[in-house]
Amino acid sequence: MTLERFQEATVEAAVEALTRQGGSRRFLIADEVGLGKTVSARAIASELQRQKGRALNVVYLCPNLDIASQNLGKLMALQENWPRPEDRLSLVLGKRPSSGRTDYRIYSYTPETSLPGWKPGQRTGRTAERDLIGSLLLKAAPTAWREIRAFDRARDGSKRRLFGPNLGEPPSYVKRPFEAALRELMGLERKKLDLGLQERLARWKDPLPEIILRCRAALAMAALRDPLIRPDLLILDEFHRYADLVMPTRAAPPDPHAAELHHIQRKLVEALVGKGENSPALLLLSATPYRLHRLDQGAIPGDRYGHFIGLVRFLHGAAGSSQGDRAESAIRAHHSALARRDDKPSALAEVGEAKRELEAALRPVIARTERATAISGEVFDRRVNEAVVEPGDLVTFRHLAHSVAKTKGAMRSWVQPLWSSVPYPAETLFNYNICKALNSDLPASTIASGKERPAHPHLRALVDNLIPKASTIDLDALTLPWLAPTRPWWTLGGRWGELASKGRLHGKSLLFSRYKGTPTAVAAWLSGEVDRRSEHRRDKGKTAAFLRPTAKAPWPLVALFMPFPTLSLAFEPVRGGNLGLDEVRRRARAELEKWLRSKGISVAPADGAPRKPWRLAFDLEQAVGAAPAITAALRQLRKLVEPNSWLRKTPTRSATKAEIIALADWMLGAPGIVVARTLRRHEPDVTRNSDRTMREFRFAWGQLRPYLGQRQFAASMQNAKRLRRTGGYPEALRQAVLDGGLEATLDEHVAVTKLVGSGGALDILEKCIVGRPGRVQRRTTRGLRSARVHAAVPYLGAERRNDRSKDNRKMRSDILREGFNSPFWPHVLATTSIGQEGLDFHVWCDRVVHWDLPRNAVDFEQREGRISRYASLPVRRALAERYGGAASAPWSSPFQAIFDTARVAKRDGLGLERWWSPAGHNPTSVTFSMPFSLGGLRLKRLQDELVNYRLALGQPEPHLFEAMIEHFELPRNEARRLALNLSPAVSIPL
Repeated sequence: MTLERFQEATVEAAVEALTRQGGSRRFLIADEVGLGKTVSARAIASELQRQKGRALNVVYLCPNLDIASQNLGKLMALQENWPRPEDRLSLVLGKRPSSGRTDYRIYSYTPETSLPGWKPGQRTGRTAERDLIGSLLLKAAPTAWREIRAFDRARDGSKRRLFGPNLGEPPSYVKRPFEAALRELMGLERKKLDLGLQERLARWKDPLPEIILRCRAALAMAALRDPLIRPDLLILDEFHRYADLVMPTRAAPPDPHAAELHHIQRKLVEALVGKGENSPALLLLSATPYRLHRLDQGAIPGDRYGHFIGLVRFLHGAAGSSQGDRAESAIRAHHSALARRDDKPSALAEVGEAKRELEAALRPVIARTERATAISGEVFDRRVNEAVVEPGDLVTFRHLAHSVAKTKGAMRSWVQPLWSSVPYPAETLFNYNICKALNSDLPASTIASGKERPAHPHLRALVDNLIPKASTIDLDALTLPWLAPTRPWWTLGGRWGELASKGRLHGKSLLFSRYKGTPTAVAAWLSGEVDRRSEHRRDKGKTAAFLRPTAKAPWPLVALFMPFPTLSLAFEPVRGGNLGLDEVRRRARAELEKWLRSKGISVAPADGAPRKPWRLAFDLEQAVGAAPAITAALRQLRKLVEPNSWLRKTPTRSATKAEIIALADWMLGAPGIVVARTLRRHEPDVTRNSDRTMREFRFAWGQLRPYLGQRQFAASMQNAKRLRRTGGYPEALRQAVLDGGLEATLDEHVAVTKLVGSGGALDILEKCIVGRPGRVQRRTTRGLRSARVHAAVPYLGAERRNDRSKDNRKMRSDILREGFNSPFWPHVLATTSIGQEGLDFHVWCDRVVHWDLPRNAVDFEQREGRISRYASLPVRRALAERYGGAASAPWSSPFQAIFDTARVAKRDGLGLERWWSPAGHNPTSVTFSMPFSLGGLRLKRLQDELVNYRLALGQPEPHLFEAMIEHFELPRNEARRLALNLSPAVSIPL
């Protein structure tokens, strides 16, 4: 990703602060949500490494594993061959990196999992941590270790053993640092470690969690002191959510046990942040840096005003106490000026002067760029859907109210808010306390009621397609296996063409609710509706997937998904937005014949029945291509086919005209060849050897084939009559690949993902597909039952999915996020606002749906900031409209050509207008309004607050700034002039 002007200025200011002699070496980037703070941090690391001239240790901390997984990929672009490290400090030393030549060593952690004892509760870590601890204690304190073993065996039989039976040999280089750190943390420097641990074990009420916590902390401290891990650059992302790490409470708690934990925490922070010359360059990232919280989610004592002063003093550090004094004086003067309500000209003049003084005091340590101070107009296209209450909704309400009144009268106040938010509450609220009031009886309308209208006002308003509009979700569009490309290579056909002609072809939708029950209910109903519309519902109840190979005739299907290394390069499909498929096929046939002649394949007269395209593809690959690579790829299907059985004794070197025509048509829509062509465009220098072909086939056969074979896609692929003709579903799939522009969609997806991430094109494709549909539970008259969720899914945080291999663990939420950021299912992601700050959901999403209104303007901004980001779908539409005529070289990416042309075009402003918020291509923000409810008034107030909030967002006291605007009735332009502007780019000539 090339930096824009405002980012270049931010990087320059940050590097100057982080390398200033005698300075604090601390800097805060507080850019508005979605403006690429992590990308700026990556550029800062690059410049620091260049100045340092040797390996730079980069340690990245963020509040949760979702953000860590997402942003580590961006940072890994600095050193793409750097192996992904352990995600806990206590484990990283067990797999210590080599000291060989590298420019960067990159580590990513969360405070909760890597700084033991920070959050209350007994946290015993992972099995790998405990195994390493056990192996170290066995060597360092054998007697204490035997006692620990005895405690573990004596645990309640219902509890699992914390330590495994077989402990490996710990790395030799870990023993001494671990023992030294453990002594320091436990105050055992002058005592034998074994004896000291025995005394502590006897003193603790529950010794196992206590000793594990201290040993995990010792491993973390030892790692932070290791020269190959100790940070040169420490990045604290979303630091406001764990601000107590850098702004701790001064006094230790009176309780001895709590005081000991406090001591351990401060020792860990000291090892992390350092002191004096040993301290790393410290880069803070946060869009809301004045609203500080502890890691346990409690608020830091004091108000925003006090937080701001404390934060600025921390940024200036002890070495910059005089600058801190000046900044504090400027903050107080600004506060006083904003509070004036007397003579308007005098008050506004004082505000302007105080603003300039404060900007001068803060710019050495803080940079913030905001859309509101750079772009006029609204960022979102705001739509309000009218949600009408119907008699059936009141039946649901009455059922819920009567059930609660009978057995849980104290919870009656919850009935109305839950009913207004959660569809089908009797089925989906089993995880709430109120569910104890619900028996197995259900109201008349349920999720599985069939073709009835959805039993919730918001749900009906969301899927009402009587009048096509951007604020609704088209249920037919949910059945599409992939989204249409922003810039089609030819005229779309099939279901994609139908929806496009009716103005119903949109991007994905991100839905936010207040309660956790809502995402589950909405996803279950939408996915159920897709099931009801799918072909298998009208196909005698068959549920088996399509594209399943048979032992009798596996080869046609195998060939369809084979990325033939040589044959796939025979021709490129012609591109032109107004071209029809007949012209595309005509040119493909001519190009294929020309290529075959160049390879010595003659065009022979017809003699007997023509070969099937799949058979001819194998024959030609054997004759002119990489036969060993195909055989190697087929070894993955040993149980289905003999890897060498596709080979002929004498390879053919001729083909008839009819065979060439049929093969060209087949190659245009064969998914395996489409994948191969896409990869060739984006990775032209990658050698197509056997290993590479095996991996490409593994993706096409093992991921893409099962996904495209889901029966829910049958209706979108073709209608039932065309499915029954010769070729069946595979032929319908090839036609759909052309109708829906799959190759253009894949090209666009790889191009946009490579802009900000790391990894190659095949890495990107392998992360596209979620895999098996998820399942959610719902209450039925027969107890809890599971429902499939696929087209729409709930996203409820950083769950970890354990695969069979311990080394192949991946968060389910991470898989869902990557799938949502691809053109494939899910098309709707339903979630709450909790914990989503900093996450990207923008790649193929153009709509935010506020199922429930957010509590305040801050939450409004955070929700919408998930999709209003760099190179989002609306941005790409604007770029394609303006630069879509850019020519691309043969075997290069057409959408990458659009990006490249936009890059070299004359810059507009600071770069925000082109890459974040282009005029006329805004994302959509959807809210709901019920007649006679307070929702409409609340929405109007929130929208008014949001306008002022976006101007005041960079202010340490936004409410005071908003009050001044309201009191003096300032127009927006005047308010914009008085808003605090900490962007380093203000001095750049435009």
